Amino acid sequence: MTSPVTVTFLGGLGEVGRNCTVIEYEGRLIVIDFGLMFPSAVMPGVDVILPDDRYLQDRADRIDGLIITHAHEDHVGGVPYFFARYEAPLYGSALSMAIADHKLSEAGLGHMTSLNPVADGDTVKIGPFEVEFLPITHSVPQSMCIVVHTPQGVVVHTGDFKVDDTPIDNRLTDLRRLGALSEDPGIRLLLADSTNADSPGRSASESSIGETFRRLFPEYHDKRIIASCFASHLHRVQQLADVAIDQGRYVFPLGRSMVNNVRIARELGVLDIPERWIRPIDEVDSHPPEKVCVVCTGSQGEPMAALSLLAKGEQRTFGVGSDDMVLLTSSPIPGNERAVYSMIDALTRRGCEVVHSGMEHVHTSGHAKRDELRTFHNVVSPEWFIPIEGEFRMLRRHADLALDQGMDPDRVIVALDGDQISLTDRSVTKKGSLPHQYRYVQGRVESLDDIVLADRMILSKGGFVNISLTVDPDKGRIVSRPAISTRGWITEPHFEELESDLEKAVTEAVTKALDKGAVQLQQIEKVVRRTTGKFVADRTGRRPAILAQVHFTR
Repeated sequence: MTSPVTVTFLGGLGEVGRNCTVIEYEGRLIVIDFGLMFPSAVMPGVDVILPDDRYLQDRADRIDGLIITHAHEDHVGGVPYFFARYEAPLYGSALSMAIADHKLSEAGLGHMTSLNPVADGDTVKIGPFEVEFLPITHSVPQSMCIVVHTPQGVVVHTGDFKVDDTPIDNRLTDLRRLGALSEDPGIRLLLADSTNADSPGRSASESSIGETFRRLFPEYHDKRIIASCFASHLHRVQQLADVAIDQGRYVFPLGRSMVNNVRIARELGVLDIPERWIRPIDEVDSHPPEKVCVVCTGSQGEPMAALSLLAKGEQRTFGVGSDDMVLLTSSPIPGNERAVYSMIDALTRRGCEVVHSGMEHVHTSGHAKRDELRTFHNVVSPEWFIPIEGEFRMLRRHADLALDQGMDPDRVIVALDGDQISLTDRSVTKKGSLPHQYRYVQGRVESLDDIVLADRMILSKGGFVNISLTVDPDKGRIVSRPAISTRGWITEPHFEELESDLEKAVTEAVTKALDKGAVQLQQIEKVVRRTTGKFVADRTGRRPAILAQVHFTR
C-alpha cells in the first residue's frame, strides 16, 4: 500500500493573492509559489500580506524546493520573506529566477538558496517527486504549468493561465502534452486558476491590444505618450515599444520596478528593444513630445507609483500637461476604482488627455474565462478537481463548471486556505484544516494581528480621547484634576467648549465611585472609560477610542 500524498493550501483560496501550495510525501515536501497580497482599506499601515507559513516552520528541514509558476507579485513577491526563514533550492523559468534573484539580492538573502532555471518541457527530480514544467500562456512571459508526478498519481497545478492562440512570443499552452498525460498515466488531481471562472466567453488575445496601439498612436502624433502597465506585463511593454519605435518614438522606462524588469527582460532576450531606442528618464525633457513614449508603473493608482506621482506633480524628473496623452493599459482591479479614477481626474486637471479601458480596447485579462476553462477541462479530464486562486465565488463557479462538464460531484472539492487534501490509493479527500490567519507585514515588523488592525480602524474613524488623573485611594479623593487630550476626535474650538464639561463629568463619577469604596485601579479606570465614552457619544454622536490613565499616590 502506497503512502498518501498531502496537498496543503497556505494561501490563494478564498482570496486573490498570496498564493502558496504545499505537496508532501512521507515527510518531504515541495512548495509551489510564495506570493503576497496587498492590503485593503481596512488594513491601515499594512504593507503586504503573506501566506500563513506556520505549517512550514515545523518542517523547515524537510523542504526540498520552492517552485515559482510565474513572475507576478502574488506568486513571487513573498520570496524574500520565504528565504528569510528557510533554506532550499528555487526553481522556475529564467525570467522568474532573474526577478527572484533581484529581490533576494536587495534583501541580502541570495545565500539562502540556489537558483535553478528550467526550460519548457524540462523534468526535474525535486525530493520524492518528478516535476515537469510545461509552457502555459498568461500575461507574464515564461509562465509555467507545474506537473508533479507523485506516488499517488499526477497532480497538475496550472498557476495563472489563459488559452491564448496568438500570444506575443508564439509560446502556446502545451495542451498536447497535457492531453497525453490525461491518456497515460491519467491526471489524478487538477488544481486550476479560477480568477475568471464567472466571466463568460474567452479572454481576448494579448496580440489584439497591439492593434489598438497601432491605431491610437498616430491619432496623438503631436503629443508625448505616457503609457502605464504592470511592470511584469512584459508582453504589453513589448507591444508598446514596437508601436512607439515604428512611430519614431524613443522608449523611456519610468518607475523602479519597470526599469528593473525591462533591464532584466532585455538581458534575457524576453524583450526586444534595440539599445538605440531606449533612453533614461532624465533625458525625457530634451526630446520633443512626438519623439517620446514613457512606459511607467502606476496603472492601479498606487500612491507612490510613477503615474500617481506625475498626477500629483511630485515626479522629480518631469511634469505633465496639455502636451501629454496618458494611456492606462489596464482595468481597475476591484477595490482600486476610486484610486484609479481620482488619478485620472488629477491628470485631466493638469491638461492631459487620458485614454483608459472604459474608452478603448487597451487591456485584456491574463486569466481564462469560462469557454477557455471548458477547453482546458476537456483536454486534462482529471479524476479529481480542486479550483484554486480566487475568491470563494470564483472557486464555486469553477467547481460548477466542472460539474457541468460531467464530473462526479464527489470528485470536485472546493477548498479554502488551511485545508489539507489527502491522496490515497482509494480516494482524494479533505483530511482537515489547519488554523489559518493572515501574516501581516509593516516595514520590518510582523507582530500585527486582527486586534491591532481593528484598533487602528477605530482610531482612523474616530480618533481618541485620553483622560489622565491622579487619585489618593487611602483618602478617597482626586489629587489632580483630570487632564484631557485628544487626537482626531473633534476640532480645537469645539473641544474647548466640551473640555470643562467632560472634566466635570469625570470628576463627579470618580468621586462617587470613591465614596462607594472603589479602591482598585481597574475599577476607577473602568469608571473613567465609561463616563468619557457616554459623554462623547451623547454630546458628539461619535465613538473615538477612550484611553484612561489613573495614577495612585501612596
